[in-house]
Amino acid sequence: MKITSVEMENFRAYGGRQQIDFSGGDNRNVTLVYGTNGGGKTTLLNAFTWTLYGKVTPDLENPGDFVNWDAWYAAEEGEEIPVSVAVTFDHGGKTYRAVRKLKPRRRGYAQQDLGRPEFELSISDSSGAWKKSPNPSLVIDKILPSRLFQFFFINGERIEYLAKQEAYKEIQEAVKTLLEIEPLERALKHLPSARTRVRSKSSSSSTSMNKVREEIDLLEEEQAEKRQQRDELKQEIHHIRAEISSIDGRLRTLEGAKALQLQRDHLSAEQKRVSRSLDEAVASRKRLVATRGFLAFLPGLAGQVRDVCDELRVRGELPAPLKRTFVEDLLEQAKCICGTHLVEGSPERALIEQWLSRSGRAEVEAAWNILRGHAAGLEEQRKSTIEDLESLDTRISQGHGELRDLQGRLDEVTAQIGRLPGEDIARLESARGDHEANLGEKQRRFGAVDGRLDALESELGKKNTEFNTLAERDEANKLIQRRHEVLQEAEDVLTKTLDILKERTRRQLDRKIRSVFESSSFKDYVPELTSEFELELWTGTDERRRRAAKSTGENMLLSLSFVAALALQCREISIHDDLSSGDVREFPVVLDASFGSLDIDYQRRVARFLPKMASQMIVLSSQAQSGGVEEHLRDHVGKQYVITTHTRKTGMEDVTESITIDGYPYPYQEQGSSFDGAKLKEIPA
Repeated sequence: MKITSVEMENFRAYGGRQQIDFSGGDNRNVTLVYGTNGGGKTTLLNAFTWTLYGKVTPDLENPGDFVNWDAWYAAEEGEEIPVSVAVTFDHGGKTYRAVRKLKPRRRGYAQQDLGRPEFELSISDSSGAWKKSPNPSLVIDKILPSRLFQFFFINGERIEYLAKQEAYKEIQEAVKTLLEIEPLERALKHLPSARTRVRSKSSSSSTSMNKVREEIDLLEEEQAEKRQQRDELKQEIHHIRAEISSIDGRLRTLEGAKALQLQRDHLSAEQKRVSRSLDEAVASRKRLVATRGFLAFLPGLAGQVRDVCDELRVRGELPAPLKRTFVEDLLEQAKCICGTHLVEGSPERALIEQWLSRSGRAEVEAAWNILRGHAAGLEEQRKSTIEDLESLDTRISQGHGELRDLQGRLDEVTAQIGRLPGEDIARLESARGDHEANLGEKQRRFGAVDGRLDALESELGKKNTEFNTLAERDEANKLIQRRHEVLQEAEDVLTKTLDILKERTRRQLDRKIRSVFESSSFKDYVPELTSEFELELWTGTDERRRRAAKSTGENMLLSLSFVAALALQCREISIHDDLSSGDVREFPVVLDASFGSLDIDYQRRVARFLPKMASQMIVLSSQAQSGGVEEHLRDHVGKQYVITTHTRKTGMEDVTESITIDGYPYPYQEQGSSFDGAKLKEIPA
């Protein structure tokens, strides 16, 4: 998808008809649009989102005022005022023109009665003929899904939000949309009810079977309820953590609390590190006990096996002096190797038959040899297992001790912050304490619900097996039983498939984010898209690894790295993944005021990878925000525009009336104009 133009008519700040064309070439894929704060950049961003999806961004001032006010006031009472935005774009070898219109009539003076918007989409192929789509919204959603557009049409506030904990849900939904797994999710949602319907068709006079069927229904109802509770608690926990993080950030800005808050940040990071290490140790101990724990209860077994094997060797039974097949062949041929005829009942034959009892089978001898070989290392394995268990026990004990010590130090620092003078500090710390208490309660409830879900899964597995066994015994219910088993297997396979796909994509995104970020960041920070789909930043290595205290600029750089990774991932999935729709997903990235919180060095570094983020970049920026970006985007810029802000007001001092681009001045702000609003001016190439 490459946007070729946007045409606006009486749309907010843009009076009359105004059009802007965009560059989308392979080498010159960037369009720069300069405008003052409040001059029309955000309106231009919303021209895309409103036209294509009927949505506006949260930061849009007065979102209900779509009609240009000069056009509104100029209209007669009851007169219709045409308002529209048309977005033209190319995709998959076709040209699309999406138009959203309003036909409000002037009623009164200050309130705009907009009515219902009209939306249409026309498509032109190589022949040049235009044809209207009967399902315009569905077509747009197929090209750029509505759950993804907010990652490609973004403003400064949105960029910072992506690096916060509460954004995890949207990032997770973006990954699902990338994989086009909504049909699989719908199937998973309906499979339990399908199993219930299948079970209800079973006919049996068996009290046991009816009882099991009722028990499964009750367990599945509880399971659905607990899953919903877990999801709700998870969101609440993320929200509370975000609130605590916000309070910590504000405390760092208060002079009296700054040093103590930084100390608390360090102790909290250390506590999380120790807690993760402790969890890893406990998990390692569980794995060790599950796989090698039995060795601890087999003292002396290796010696016993070795003694038996040695005794067999001493008696000449191992290795066998003769192979059984050799002796059997002699008896069958009735002739010894010395030439003696082995007559039935003769003393010579009797001697050979005695050798038959001492001969051994090759597989038996091989089994004894293998057992002897394994037994040789059994005692060493038992010894190393006990040593590993002791080491893990020590590590776990030390971990608990470290956590107690860190908690004590954290409590002391928290108490010190609470005793600091100042209403702001006291109010923030009090709110933080309430959030911490609430977080602890939510986490306990989450743990209880999660534990109950594990128990329910185990109980359901047993009950389903019991139901299938009972149904199989009844000839009339065998078909029901087979269908029930198939539905169970389908649910298991789909669940595992979804988990594998999501985890694979998360890992791929994580690698891309790291590559982009590390090429642009000054600090030795390592980004991560966690298993919880949170964007995190780490510092330190191995046991000293901890969450970095991110600045606003680093949050922005981290979020831009995610957007870049997402754009690249969209393209790769559409080309290589069998689950994709087949169309190459190349999306434009539109950035509005996304560099204001970056210093000049970060702006330059970000500018280096912006043209590589997507096949098309549209950058909306003020003069102040573009200083470090413009220089490094220069070789990639195909088109440039200035939004000139017009105001009827006069007599203002220190107003930037012009902006210099490529050595030429262009009107930037114009006082004493005949109207209030914005005008687009293209800068010649």
